[in-house]
Amino acid sequence: MTNETSIKLTLSGSSPSDSLSTGHFLMKLEIRNLGVVEKAEIDLKPLTVFIGRNGEGKTWAAYTLSAILGQQGYRNYLKAYLDGKTQQTYPIIDSALQQLFDEGNAQIDMIEFANDCAEIYINDVARLAPNWMRSFMATERADFKNLQVDFKLEETKLEFLERIKLVSVQREISLGLLNSVKESGETILYFYSAGSKDLNKLPKTAIKQFISQEIFQMLHRSIYDCIHIFPTERTTFITLPFSSFQLREVRIEEPLKERDKSEFERRGTPLLEPVKRFLEMILTIYQKKDREEEIKQNPRLQEYINLADFLEKEILQGKVGFETSELRKELLFQPKESTKLEMPIVSSMVKELAPLVLCLRYLVKPNELLIIDEPEMNLHPAAQVEIAEFLAMLVNAGLHVLITTHSPYIVDHLANLMQAAKHEDPDSIKEMFYLERTDAFISQEKVSVYLFEDGTAKNIISEEGTINWETFGQVSDDVSRIYANLLN
Repeated sequence: MTNETSIKLTLSGSSPSDSLSTGHFLMKLEIRNLGVVEKAEIDLKPLTVFIGRNGEGKTWAAYTLSAILGQQGYRNYLKAYLDGKTQQTYPIIDSALQQLFDEGNAQIDMIEFANDCAEIYINDVARLAPNWMRSFMATERADFKNLQVDFKLEETKLEFLERIKLVSVQREISLGLLNSVKESGETILYFYSAGSKDLNKLPKTAIKQFISQEIFQMLHRSIYDCIHIFPTERTTFITLPFSSFQLREVRIEEPLKERDKSEFERRGTPLLEPVKRFLEMILTIYQKKDREEEIKQNPRLQEYINLADFLEKEILQGKVGFETSELRKELLFQPKESTKLEMPIVSSMVKELAPLVLCLRYLVKPNELLIIDEPEMNLHPAAQVEIAEFLAMLVNAGLHVLITTHSPYIVDHLANLMQAAKHEDPDSIKEMFYLERTDAFISQEKVSVYLFEDGTAKNIISEEGTINWETFGQVSDDVSRIYANLLN
């Protein structure tokens, strides 16, 4: 049994990291045999939008990506690797293990390793995904055995390697018997102990797990440092008294165990993994203090707090916050100075957007991915246009965003925002827009929009930046035609 005393695994907040977090990180992938989706080729960009009719596989595709690219994928893969159930082997891990026992230290060039193995690694994770997708989706009836997801990192290889370089690691187990260190900006990951004899005090399996998790974690989190999921169920669960529930926080380094179940599951309620992740995110926020110390280490985090404040002021027109009494800590909405309301009785828009406010204020960091299922849910058309601008602001602040949507307002206005980004004088046109912010204008290179239909997904952004969303337009035409026929 190991005893962790110090853990640090972060993307550096230095200037190179800042430039990376607003770059055009692109990852190509292909999904096959996912429910109704027979084959879909997708480019994940800083802002990726899935549209289409109900039941065409948009949400399943988004959730499947989170199952592979999120910490669920890492934890399950690490366990499978340690159990000898992965297709790929990594001789460098075995070599490092042997070197540790022979010399008391070992080193791995992570740039060289990532260059050779990053794509192999993430595709091996994807290959194992069918093994846990039923559990992930909380279903006994859906069949994922033929699911295939293939990733291609070639076009983003240089940026990915730079992310690896910027990772810093400082970690030890068993009171310093075994340590790992990597400085931000350096390429070498070091493992060392007080001596090879001391390593005999640790089980060999624990040492292999330590080495493997450091390497796999670095690869995994250099794609997306963390994934925050906002399922459609968020508007219900944000009203729960979280202080009365004990949802276990699963450490990102731990292999997932069958007994790691939420309070809801222990009460007999099966939950989608994205819903569980959402619940754990909100509980973490309930337990979290302010971010002053984090901001000292990474000043860019203040930008996300400012964005949370902006969302409250300009769209919610009120404040979301906690109030602590002797008995409990409560999430409240304050529409004006003299009024505070409990979450169950606030407007549906507040329930919809409060989790995003909290996530921005307490959790998010650059290079993280937000997956938002139907961000337009419960919003007036004007607010839908505003949220389209706000999502672009998040991307320009260094976050990645993937949404599913049925909103023609969001899709139409996204085309406007891409055109505005091409304008020679953005300040001269900002008053035309709802939020009047030039940082809501988004480069077309950062955006992909896919229409899911007929078992596939097709890119519907033209080279000029127009978006062909016939899935919405046909319905509008039908409604107009019915009305015209009634008049006749």
